[in-house]
Amino acid sequence: MDFDKKNILVPFDFGDQAFGALNQAISISKHLQRQVVLLYVHQEKGALSAFFSNEENELFDKTVLDKLEETASEYRNSKIDIKAHLIRHNSIHAAIIEFANSTQSDLIVMGRGENANHPVIGANTHKVLRNSKVPVITVCKNCSVNDKYRTILLPLDLTKETRQKVNWGLKLAKIFNSKIIVVSALWSKYDPEIIGQLRGQMSQVEKFIEKQGVMVQTEIIESSSDARTLVPIILKYADTIDDLDLILIMTQQENSFTEFFLGSSATELIRNAEVPVMAIVPHETGQIIWGF
Repeated sequence: MDFDKKNILVPFDFGDQAFGALNQAISISKHLQRQVVLLYVHQEKGALSAFFSNEENELFDKTVLDKLEETASEYRNSKIDIKAHLIRHNSIHAAIIEFANSTQSDLIVMGRGENANHPVIGANTHKVLRNSKVPVITVCKNCSVNDKYRTILLPLDLTKETRQKVNWGLKLAKIFNSKIIVVSALWSKYDPEIIGQLRGQMSQVEKFIEKQGVMVQTEIIESSSDARTLVPIILKYADTIDDLDLILIMTQQENSFTEFFLGSSATELIRNAEVPVMAIVPHETGQIIWGF
């Protein structure tokens, strides 16, 4: 199959979380005018693969691909182009990344998963998040799907350069006509120098976004926690935003929040967020390719 269009890639295993990811991808595709690709990876060296002959594997592939095409047909309409594809590979996460790199995928949307009613991030999803060169959106099973991202939450460590993250937020906000809420935590509430620095930098961010014609709200949250992690603060604050549809993080560490980005704390945020989370890569390893 020739993939000659830019696409939104949805790794698909027919689970509830996969259908949630598909719904999210379809909603996004309406704004980005992208083809949606459902990708099933047949793991060639899976636990049961040795028990099946080549003929049985081929029959399995045909059955899965037929079911995948049936799913695509159910969601396909005149405005949404959905393709179904199956590949064999030794590694599921490697297959997803290789497919995204070899086609014109500029976004991957994946389900987050649950284990005994507790949110989890599967091993393959986590590896895709760590290694993808394109943005990855993780979606929980019960995440609501809206026609656009009404509000985007952008957590920032204002002790570092923030322009790259703010630019990503701006690109998304312009595509989806969103409002941006920029939030940071104040750890040293009694340190006048740090307070002044944070407020000054937050003011600069607010003015920069406003000049781009995007609605913006800024918040500096005073934290009494000793945990030194943004995650509980972000999640608690996110619960107060009625129209929040996306949290945006980057796949890099910040000096004040060790392991936050795709470390243990990022895993905690993605696992527990009740809205989709987009993880994006710094320009050193990838770049945004959406135009508007």
